[in-house]
Amino acid sequence: MQLVLPALTFRTPGGALDTAATAAYARRAAGTWAHRFILSGTTTGGHQASETDRAAVVDLWAETIGVDRLTACCWTPADITHATRTGVIPMVVLRDLTSDTEALNLFAALPRPCYLFSHPEFSPTTLTPELAATARAAGVLPAAAKVSKVPLSSIAALRTATGPDFTLWDGTARHITASLDAGADGIVTAPLSHLPDPFPAAQAAQVQAAIDAAQHHLDTQPGRHARTAALFVMATAGHPSTGV
Repeated sequence: MQLVLPALTFRTPGGALDTAATAAYARRAAGTWAHRFILSGTTTGGHQASETDRAAVVDLWAETIGVDRLTACCWTPADITHATRTGVIPMVVLRDLTSDTEALNLFAALPRPCYLFSHPEFSPTTLTPELAATARAAGVLPAAAKVSKVPLSSIAALRTATGPDFTLWDGTARHITASLDAGADGIVTAPLSHLPDPFPAAQAAQVQAAIDAAQHHLDTQPGRHARTAALFVMATAGHPSTGV
């Protein structure tokens, strides 16, 4: 099971990147068994940051823990270019695509290796099993994808369409075992982004229990911004969940 965590980006009261806090968090993250960390994703509003800010986040993480376990959520062509130059695999967001043809043209133009982030909030055209099969047949299917807001039946269909060499991450972690049984290689989960200490062992049942406990707390918050704020509180030194 691959565990992928959306990375938190800490900021000063003025909104600037807090390099010391983010670097300390990156070192804590590197000490877990998590397979990969997504930089500048939706969890910390990466889509609302500037290209310069997102580039600084990539640089900071790369300098702090190296690039092997990183992927950068890329919202613009400039993001893709910077990630690739830094040696970080880009996770390209499907944005405002109006057809499968447009998506296929995008896939063909992407650097290799490359990942995809498919979410209906950002594009009416998402990574469907039909699109994936067409891309695979054309030789333009990227190496992996995080897919959000899809049922387990679609995970199973995507597994069939993409083939065994493609890495598939389910964007929900509310039913890890079912996702894995459907064909996902792993899950992406924001509720563990605060890096609880002790960190759960690499077993689906223990990971699910830790996620459920964090999610229960987050679900008591009144909205997305409040849930994100709660994650940062949980990740802050001195909070019982951090152990530091």
